[in-house]
This record gives sequence, structure tokens and C-alpha cells, in this order.
Amino acid sequence: MSRFERSLSLAATLMLAALLPMSASTQEFPKGEDGGFIVPAGAETLFYSGSINFAYPEGCSREDRGNTGCMAGDMEAQGTAILEGFKGRLEARGWSLQNVVRMNVYGVAGEDGTMDGAGFNRAYAKYFQRGDGGWTPARTFVEIKALFNPALLVEVEIVAMKVPN
Repeated sequence: MSRFERSLSLAATLMLAALLPMSASTQEFPKGEDGGFIVPAGAETLFYSGSINFAYPEGCSREDRGNTGCMAGDMEAQGTAILEGFKGRLEARGWSLQNVVRMNVYGVAGEDGTMDGAGFNRAYAKYFQRGDGGWTPARTFVEIKALFNPALLVEVEIVAMKVPN
């Protein structure tokens, strides 16, 4: 990683930490006098993006995808597949979804021209719960015109952080 990339990563980490509602997290970041959060030295940061959607039905080969019977699924199915993929990748590192501090979601309207934000929210609620000690990362949802594959309705980027023990 270049010096520029390390500086950019540190700046992004500090900016994100200042925006986070960390009180519900199992990780506690120290608060500054201005109410912002301070990222402790040695905190690790992961950036995941470009997650390919794996919501296609079982038995669909790469060549079959998009044909009748092998559609990518609705916004909820695609969102669930993406978040499940992130969960698996994080757990393989010994992390969890509670380490996710920031999420950017890019949604595309369906064939009827409407955005199914409620469908994505149903997927989101399977992994992140509000209240009662639940954890929800800071999140932005933006409607875009299209993704690289016309069958895909949603793309998600996450930032996860972990404080060393």
C-alpha cells in the first residue's frame, strides 16, 4: 500500500469514526470532547465493495443467468445474498457484521420503474437490528440508473473496523 493510500485510508477511517453511533456496538471507541469518536491506534479497517450478487436460483450456470428461470431475484433476494456474502467474508477473518460501521447502497429501479427500497430494508433487517442493543451501521442509499449487469438491482459497499484486544 502506498503512502497516499495509507493516508487516504486513515482519513476515511477518522471521518467515518466521527459519524458513527457506536454506543450500540460491542466495540467502544473513545469520544472526543466535541462528541466525535477517536479511532484508537492500531485499529484495523476493511473496505469491501464490488460484491457480485449471488441471488440466482440453485442450478443456474453463469451462461444461464438472465434466462427464464435464472433471474437474479428481487431487491430483497439480492440484498440478502450480498449481506450474507459479506457476513461470510467477515466471519472467515474472525470478524462479524457488528464490525460494519459504514454502508453505501446503490439501488436500481425495477422494470416497472419503481425503487424497492422496502425490499432492501427487509434484507437489511435480517442482519442489522435497531434497539435492544442491536447494531446498525451508518448507511446511505442512493438510486442510480443502472449497474454493469442489467439483472442486478443493488450494489453494496461496506467499511468494517476492529479495535485490537
